[in-house]
Amino acid sequence: MRLRQKLVLLTTLSKGLMAGVLLLALPWAIEVFALRHTEARLRGELVKVRQRIERVGVTSFLRGQEEDQRLHYDLLEDEFIDLRRGGQLHPISRDTIATLPRRQQGEMVDFRVLRASFVHDGQPYTLEIGKSMESVEDVYGLLRSFAAYALVFAVLSTLLIELGVINYLLRPVDQIVQRLRAVQGPTPPPLPALQTSTWDFRYLDDTIQQMLQKIRTVFEQEREFIANVSHELLTPISILQNRFENMLQAENLPEEAETQLVTSQKTLQRLTATLRTLLLISRIENAQFARPDRVDIRELLGEVVEELDYRLLDQHITLRQQLEGTPTMAPANRTLLFTLFYNLLSNAIKYNLPEDGRIALTGAPQADGAYILVIHNTGKPIPAEQLPHLFERFRRFDDGRVEGFGLGLAVVRSVAQFHFIRITAESDEHGTSFTLRLPPPVSLSE
Repeated sequence: MRLRQKLVLLTTLSKGLMAGVLLLALPWAIEVFALRHTEARLRGELVKVRQRIERVGVTSFLRGQEEDQRLHYDLLEDEFIDLRRGGQLHPISRDTIATLPRRQQGEMVDFRVLRASFVHDGQPYTLEIGKSMESVEDVYGLLRSFAAYALVFAVLSTLLIELGVINYLLRPVDQIVQRLRAVQGPTPPPLPALQTSTWDFRYLDDTIQQMLQKIRTVFEQEREFIANVSHELLTPISILQNRFENMLQAENLPEEAETQLVTSQKTLQRLTATLRTLLLISRIENAQFARPDRVDIRELLGEVVEELDYRLLDQHITLRQQLEGTPTMAPANRTLLFTLFYNLLSNAIKYNLPEDGRIALTGAPQADGAYILVIHNTGKPIPAEQLPHLFERFRRFDDGRVEGFGLGLAVVRSVAQFHFIRITAESDEHGTSFTLRLPPPVSLSE
């Protein structure tokens, strides 16, 4: 699972857990809040009634009613005030609040009642102020609905914000991956510094830059060594070949010695071909070739097929071409591209079926101006674990019955990188396919 997916999952689970806890605690919290709010209102009304009693006296409340009690409801009978004169003196008790039944429109209904006792002019009085629990529950339901909507809105909005922040913070990771994927070969050009304010990503980018620089340095040293050794070895090999030729021209040369000399010459020829191939790879990687040409790929493939035609006939291999559009490479080096396609088609013949094999050349232009070319052969499939190493030097994946030193595809990779061609290989029971993505041609005057 990717880091972004893990962070999104963690954020979603944490928000879900938080929402669940709040939804469980929300009814109780709102109920407590509604009751506390109601009790605060009752105490406020109690203070007002006591102040009025102190100002105008108790008799103004009890006048016109029974001498010892006055009970007053509001219009909807949701609230009441009950003032009673006590029967005897007793110590003043603390105010109490409780939920008590009271009659409302002929029915017994629960009220939240604040009861207070006080003494006025030597007489004990009991004052009760109540509010219907039904009205309290209405407020409670309203608050609960509002809180639920607010909670959902808060969770969704914070989740979306966090997702956006996660995508923003992890954007440098995608940039680093894209930069690494854009690296073609072990000697990429220096990359610009990563634009980010996150120290961790800057540290990661600096570490990758240092690693690439070390790889570049080691590879340049290796490339220089191979070039020097190959060049130095060609001279003594050439001398040995001349000596062998002179020895073969000698009179009265025993047949056994002649056979050994011929075998040695063949070995030197193979060694010479290997060294020249290594020199070619080194020169390509050192960018010692120019790219002055505009190459018609269809025409170039025709020349390659014509040169390999005798091998196709010998193995009874059918070659089919289906190239759409006009594939063109510019700027390019025609000779190197010829070598690239020659090696690919030569391998397609070499590793094809012994008899009645098939090779297909298909291609189509892309919307961005690039061109996709596929070379498919019906040979024995290459194991999947060996595909990533297919273009490495001296890699052989056959059973040894085919001659070669494993440098053909290494040359293909070097030429492809030199021309900014992306090449990939796939293999299954139907055969092996090499897919080349040719970049859009550029005017040679640019």
